[in-house]
Amino acid sequence: MQDLRTIKQRMGSIRNIRKIADAMKMVSTVKYWRLLEQLRKSRTISEEIKTFIPPNLLPSAPAAADDGVTLVLVFYPHRGMCGSLTQNLTQAIAQWYPEPENQRFAVFGKKGISALPAESFARLEQAPGLSTENLDHEAVIALSRFVAHGVTAGRFARVEAVVAEFHNMLRQKPERVTLVPLPEPEADRDVEVDLEPDPATLLQLFLPLYLECQLRRVVYECMVSEHAARMTAMDNASKNAQELLENFRLEYNKIRQSKITLELMEIISGSEAMQ
Repeated sequence: MQDLRTIKQRMGSIRNIRKIADAMKMVSTVKYWRLLEQLRKSRTISEEIKTFIPPNLLPSAPAAADDGVTLVLVFYPHRGMCGSLTQNLTQAIAQWYPEPENQRFAVFGKKGISALPAESFARLEQAPGLSTENLDHEAVIALSRFVAHGVTAGRFARVEAVVAEFHNMLRQKPERVTLVPLPEPEADRDVEVDLEPDPATLLQLFLPLYLECQLRRVVYECMVSEHAARMTAMDNASKNAQELLENFRLEYNKIRQSKITLELMEIISGSEAMQ
């Protein structure tokens, strides 16, 4: 049986843990609602820009070759305490890329540095840095230009992004988004279009803008999913801490009551012995 001092110390530790969990949940809640509206706007823009792809632009866009290098942009959460979000991303990457010989991985987010082993997934060290804590517009533009230059120069045959796509508060599913090659135009738009300047020049101008819109959406998906997962995880942690606190409080009261009863019995026994 534990003594009262040990139980009180454990109860104090649990209270501190619950306070930390509540504080982290509150911070993530504020950031979640602020970023959710930005995510909705970025989703609309990323879908609308696909309707501006001319049919004549596609032949000049590099097609994915069997022996070409695939660039995989992986977006991890910036911090932990997100439940199984990081683990689910790592498992999905291992399933989608079982033999990554012709692939190069650019990992963004602090949790991805340790979660995705560099010895198994070759890193692209030249990629510009991008934080998943806050959206840095200049960093997104730099990354989109870097990727576009690599595609037009023939360095990358295919570009994909892996991110935890936000569905709702309880579901953030890892998704594999294809950035290059560009999506096919709609069937009713398959008409002859005269472009000026030529398609190659237009591709160099359009591709960075297209990638910027898609990457902006991917970063927002990553941030919203992180805060949604943290809100759920911290809410569960707070409830578990409260349950543990109640159990320790019951045990504390039982031990305290038994000690009081024992002291009363000793007093009564001593009083009867004196009589």
